[in-house]
Order: sequence, then structure tokens, then C-alpha cells
Amino acid sequence: MRRTYALVSLLIGIPCVWQPHIQACDLSSHLYNAWLVNQVSAGQLSGLYIVPQFTNVLFDHLLSFLMEHGGPLIAERLAVLLVVQIFFWGCFRLASVMAGHSAWSATPFLAMAAYGAVFRMGFFNFYLAVGICAWAIALVWRNHPRLRLLAIPLLALAYTANSVACVWAIAVIAYAWTAQRFPPSTRPWFAAICLLIILGSALFLAKNIASRWVPGLRMGSLLGSDQVVTYGMKYTVVAAALLCLWILLLVRRFESSPKLIQDVPLQLLALNAAACLSMPDSIWLPIYSASLAFIVTRLSLLSAILFCAVIAPVRMHVVEKCTTALLLVLFFWFSFVDERALNSVEVKMNRAIATLPFGARVVATVRNPAVFVPALRHLVDRGCIGRCFDFANYEPATTQFRLRALPGNSYVMTEITDVLELEHDKYLWDRRDIELYRLSPCQNTKAFCVTVALPGEQLLNQKLEAVPLWWKAR
Repeated sequence: MRRTYALVSLLIGIPCVWQPHIQACDLSSHLYNAWLVNQVSAGQLSGLYIVPQFTNVLFDHLLSFLMEHGGPLIAERLAVLLVVQIFFWGCFRLASVMAGHSAWSATPFLAMAAYGAVFRMGFFNFYLAVGICAWAIALVWRNHPRLRLLAIPLLALAYTANSVACVWAIAVIAYAWTAQRFPPSTRPWFAAICLLIILGSALFLAKNIASRWVPGLRMGSLLGSDQVVTYGMKYTVVAAALLCLWILLLVRRFESSPKLIQDVPLQLLALNAAACLSMPDSIWLPIYSASLAFIVTRLSLLSAILFCAVIAPVRMHVVEKCTTALLLVLFFWFSFVDERALNSVEVKMNRAIATLPFGARVVATVRNPAVFVPALRHLVDRGCIGRCFDFANYEPATTQFRLRALPGNSYVMTEITDVLELEHDKYLWDRRDIELYRLSPCQNTKAFCVTVALPGEQLLNQKLEAVPLWWKAR
């Protein structure tokens, strides 16, 4: 059994090392800002400062420590490898204790969730928090008199990574603790009451807090199958097939357990699915300058974890196993090809960065509208570490991270509206005290060209098809 765990751990870590760099959108930004924080801590970069922060910082502290002792590449590899292992095995443990036995049949689905939309978006504080919370919930679920107390420090640690995941874990623990004290026949009524609470919370947000809902009905988020939709339309084929397979497995689970509606994990899945349908995708809280965004994408990951716990007892037939294996191979093959293409774009961008003077202020005005994950948004950040400054760095302006900036500083925008206007082709460059360099795709070539932004110039983004349409690499 130890060999099995070791082999799975090795396999689950391969996507972290199969390319020159891990492509996960905000990961480049996390690395870049960890470098900035180290510079500010050393007394450099006047105009930037660090604030005490107790949530949304754990992954960033890890990066800062590793970068200080090993450099950006070591920090990238070790940090992501560590959080992937914590996430995967935490979810595996949670699914196992909920199912009552080891959830090996669900490991292919957990592997796809581990490298799904939340991972590719680079939401690593949330991702890490979910992994830690899964361990905490599993400890409480086992209800060992002493071990369950370990959930308290784990939840406190998870809070430093992301408060939303911690709130979810506390809600899951509270629901399970309460529901298990009801007779099984009355648990659906308790679930119905909690469903009304979720719907009421969504209504309260709609009436009292600035919020934005995703248009349309995202059916894939109900079970979490849309986690595999990352870089382009080809992933929707995998997601559609995965959703069909998951519905089949869920039906078979009901057939094998006629009273499954009384099962707490299924009720938790249903409540989480209801939250995916009813909750907004973005919320503007007064304590932050920017919104808490991609909420449904995060909830979808939680649905995928709970679904794995529900169907773990199902013994799959040969056809189901073969379908699972095929979807697993397709998903990771697509991911490999697309990561290779994005690394190729990053190499070209770094060549352009190498032509800039040391300490240059830079913006990359390039977007790939055909992909679901904004893969090019922060691609300039990793290349700027130790060499230049991304003037469109979004973290200080959001006030959601530990690094902040004073108005009028020469390193980064301080207003989130400026960052958003740059992303949506509405930003006019109006500063004369800074020479701002633009990186954008050259016409008729695959290289990146460098130009100097002029005062009064509107900085328009140029389109670049960064990833192949289907399976064939460029």
C-alpha cells in the first residue's frame, strides 16, 4: 500500500515538472510579488510597502521564503509541488472517510480537479486552503476524540491561506455534526432548511451588496465537471463526456443505495450545487478595492470534491473504467500541449524583456480571447523578476494582498480602475515622469515588439492565439 501511495504521489506531481515553467495564470503574479516583497523588506523600492495581513497570504509567504533561499525557479517548483500534494491527498482522505473506504476509484477525477480551472487560474491561496480544510474535515468526520481536535489548528492555518475556503469547511463540519444527530429519515428536511438559507443568502447579497451573477446556467458546476474547462473549446468535449459519465455513476449510486437521499455527503453535494446556481460570481466588499471574483469557479471545485466522495463506493464497470482512462489521458494531453505552447510564448516575451534597460517599467498589451483562463494576463511577470517592473501588476491595487503602493509611485498602478481599464482597452497613458515600455505581438511575426507609450496614448490589447485549437501543437 505504501508503494501505491508513493507511485500516485509521483504521478500527480509530473505536470509540475514536465515543462520549463508551470503555466497557471496568477502563479507568475504571485512569484513576481513575492520578489517585490523581498525587495521592500530589504529597504528598497520606495513607494511600496507591506501591511500585516492574516488571510490570503500563506502561499505568498511560502514563495517569499523559497525565493529568498533558492530563487524563482526553485520557489515555483517546490511551492506548487507541495500544495498539489496537500490538495490531492487531503481531498482523497476526505472522500475516503466520507465513503467509508479508500476512494481509489475516484483518484482519476481528483487528479483532473487538481489541475483544473482553479489551478490554471493560479488561485493558489484558495487551492491550498481547500486542501488543508479537506484534511480538517476528514479528521472531524472520523470523530476520534483526540485527533479531531487537530482540525482547529488546521482550520486556523487554512484561514491564513484563504478565508472563504475556511468558512466552507466550518459550514461542512457544522452541517455534518448537526445532521448526524437527526434520525436518517428527517435529514432531508434539515437539508431543505439549509437550502432555503443558501437561497436567502443569495437574495440578501442581491439586495444589499454589489454583486454580479454569471449569465446562463452553468450545469457543469453542479458536479464540478467544468473544472476541466481551462484553455479552449477542446476541453468542453472532455467536460461534456465527463458530466455524462458522472451522471451515470450517480444514477448507479442511487440504484445501489435506495436511501441515498439520507446520506450526508450527498446532501452536502446538493447544497454546494445550489450555491453554484444561486450565488454571485463576483462580490464587491467595502474592505477591498476589487471584487472577490470567480466565486462559482471556486465553488465548482468544491462540488467536484464532494462528488468524488459520493460516488467513491461505486464499483465501475470495464466500459466506465476505459472511459475514465480515456478522458484522463485526453485532459492531460491537452494540458501538456497547451502548456508547451504558452511556454513558447513566454520565451518570446522574455527575449523582448532582455532588450529593455534594467529597471524598465513595462506593460504587456496582449490577450487571447479564445481561452477560458486568461493565460496571457500575467505572463510578463515571471520574466520581469530581477530585471523590470510590471506597471500593471494588479495585487497592490486590489488591497487583498500584503503588498500595497502609495499614489504616485513609479513601480505600479495604485487604482484598480486603471488596471481594469487597461484590461478592457480603455486606459489612456497620461504620466510624463515615467518611460513606459509596451510589449505586444509584432505584425507578421511570432516575436514580441517593444514600443514606448506616449502620453495620451490609448493602450489597446492585441490578440494572440497562444494555444492550439485542438491537440496539435504549433
